[in-house]
Amino acid sequence: LLIMGEAVIEAIIPFVTAKLVDHISTGVEMSYLLKTGLLLVLMTLISLAFGGSAGFTSAKAAAGFAKNVRHDIFARVQTFAFSNIDKFSTSSLVTRLTTDINNVQMAFMMMIRIAVRAPLMLVFSIIMAFLMGGKLAFTFVVIIPILLCGLLLIARFAMPAFRRVFKKYDKLNESIEENVRGMRVVKGFSREEYEKNKFRIAAEDICKDFTKAERIVAMNGPLMQVCMYFNMAFILIVGSHLIITGTSSINVGEMSSMLTYGFQVLIQLMMLSMIYVMLTMSAESIRRISEVLDEETDIHNPEQAVTAVADGSIDFSGVNFKYSKTAKKNALSNIDLHIPSGATIGVIGGTGSGKSTFVQLIPRLYDVTEGTVKVGGIDVRQYDLNTLRDSVAMVLQKNVLFSGTI
Repeated sequence: LLIMGEAVIEAIIPFVTAKLVDHISTGVEMSYLLKTGLLLVLMTLISLAFGGSAGFTSAKAAAGFAKNVRHDIFARVQTFAFSNIDKFSTSSLVTRLTTDINNVQMAFMMMIRIAVRAPLMLVFSIIMAFLMGGKLAFTFVVIIPILLCGLLLIARFAMPAFRRVFKKYDKLNESIEENVRGMRVVKGFSREEYEKNKFRIAAEDICKDFTKAERIVAMNGPLMQVCMYFNMAFILIVGSHLIITGTSSINVGEMSSMLTYGFQVLIQLMMLSMIYVMLTMSAESIRRISEVLDEETDIHNPEQAVTAVADGSIDFSGVNFKYSKTAKKNALSNIDLHIPSGATIGVIGGTGSGKSTFVQLIPRLYDVTEGTVKVGGIDVRQYDLNTLRDSVAMVLQKNVLFSGTI
């Protein structure tokens, strides 16, 4: 309602201005000028109030929307199994929670504020232009289709470039994450220059694709300016000819208003083109966010879950496991083992031999590909997940300190 009120008032202002210009050219009393001037000032202030209120509410709505989406994604990630995390990677999830949501938030705010206002202003301005300018308004019938075709072409070529940019953001974040976590290793083996060069190449790659996408999008500006100046020139030349020859009822005030309405029409088209560009950029972010929200966790609680662990015995029966369904080789093969309750065992093997994988199957961080893993004589897939994991205490090889908890 606020945006509609702002649009209606801004569409009426040029009409009132045209009447004022006509009366000035024909001579009019000062009282009429003062009343009309005060009316214009009042309408401007009301439009400003409506616009400011609409901007505040749209910003608040967009911030709330982003907060809810961020909360939903984080809550969704908490339900993921390790296999789901492996599918997306940590760096990709961080990008989706930050960069992608920020893109969507900006697009959402512009959609509320501009995508509602611009079409209303466009319609009202065209209607008023036809009412006041008659045949002169047909210039919009030529200009608008040209602009729409140009915008469609720009979006068609820009979308693939933006898609590549967001994928490379994931790799850049992954490189940062690895370097921060492995800082001691990097310094211990004097790999600083190698890592700096690796990061520089990734950053330049993003810059190259982003520059290409922005160059395509930047064509929007010149296209709008050419159409705007052509429209203004057409109205001035044809309108002046009609006034001089007297072949039309149009007068100076109406031609002035036609220029204003023409400017408003093209400005609203420019606003719509900005929305279109923002949507083009955010479309890939929306798709990436939807991927996380639509992802089904690979590990579910059974319908009639067991809620108590009888003892600490562990049994591996014919266990085969691979991290990906498409993997050709198993990470673990033909594991058969019985560990009595209270027993202590050691699992020895080289790096990458599957020691951590073996342990992660016990609290069901991953599901086995073949065979069964039992705790307390019951298949781990029959337990309530919270019950099972509360009963299995894991001390990870690398300690993790949650910052801000001490």
